[in-house]
Amino acid sequence: MNQTTFDVSILAISAHITTVSSSMSLVGGIIIILSYQYIPATQNQVRAMLVALTVADMLTALGYEISSLRWYTIGMKNSTTSDTFCKAQSFLTTFSSMSSFFWTTFIALYLFHCVWFSTDLHVSGSQRLWLHCLAWGLPGVITLVALAYGVLGNNGFALNGVWCWLNKTFADKYGLHWMLLTGKGWEILTYLITASLYISLKIRTFLKRGRHNSYLWNQVSNGLRREDELFCFTWLILYCLRIWGTIRFVIDIIEDGNHLRNSHVENFKVALLFLQSYGDSAQAFWNFILFCVCDNTVRSFSLDNLIPLSNHKKVSTDSADIHSNPQENTNTNLQKDNEQQPLLHSRKLTHSVAHSQKNLTTSV
Repeated sequence: MNQTTFDVSILAISAHITTVSSSMSLVGGIIIILSYQYIPATQNQVRAMLVALTVADMLTALGYEISSLRWYTIGMKNSTTSDTFCKAQSFLTTFSSMSSFFWTTFIALYLFHCVWFSTDLHVSGSQRLWLHCLAWGLPGVITLVALAYGVLGNNGFALNGVWCWLNKTFADKYGLHWMLLTGKGWEILTYLITASLYISLKIRTFLKRGRHNSYLWNQVSNGLRREDELFCFTWLILYCLRIWGTIRFVIDIIEDGNHLRNSHVENFKVALLFLQSYGDSAQAFWNFILFCVCDNTVRSFSLDNLIPLSNHKKVSTDSADIHSNPQENTNTNLQKDNEQQPLLHSRKLTHSVAHSQKNLTTSV
């Protein structure tokens, strides 16, 4: 078995990176949850599912934060032992990572149904309960089974890095099977499902916009907001953050039983370790960037409340614009109103709305 054993200095750098990344994710996750709680305009079904995903990602970040603390405490001493602290951290991150994959997939399926079929997918209370039972329950059962079979723990920092996952290697019987069952299999499946669904939606949106002047997600489904189109980029964030661990996983499979080790491969694996140390615990932070910083509604609400003076300036500017050019202001409002209307649900309704807008513009 040609498994890399990393130097202490390399693992120390990995621990530092993990600590910073996890801390950023915890802060970003808190902001996502608060934005949903205090901004009514964002409180739709897909955003509620994002909150559940964020909770899972924050648990993952917390687990990796714990793994860094364990490293700072023991270093390389007793590195091959799977103590209670190590098993607890492994249980938390294994469970939360699988739950994160489940919620990511559920969000993609929900959005695909709403946009592709131009309909509102109402999720009842019982259906929402089943979603939570599946997204939290199935990972919980898998993790409990792994704990009962004694496979959670540490394998000497060779495959896992500074964090604990499994005490199995590829050389062990059923080692690969346990790795696929407790994380990697679900992760790869999530890659395939989310990428195919979101790319299909992006292509469909692009083609529809070629036929219509405006094709917004809030027009094809009343349950969505215009900014929910940002979810099309979640698969890309997932790939960029977590693909490094998957590449390490594939390399270790290829190296298993083969004599392929050389300095270039080892240096490449060190770089992958550093990238994985950042990416595996950074998803909540980058979701914060995507769904808070890049979301117009959340960003505007935050600026208006964090910078009170901006409200006064905005009111003064809007008032001046109304008095200086009332017709232009009316046309702008009509355009905004039009973006909120359903897209081509009824030709008579569309004609009636257009006629009313024309009369209102003429009267002004």
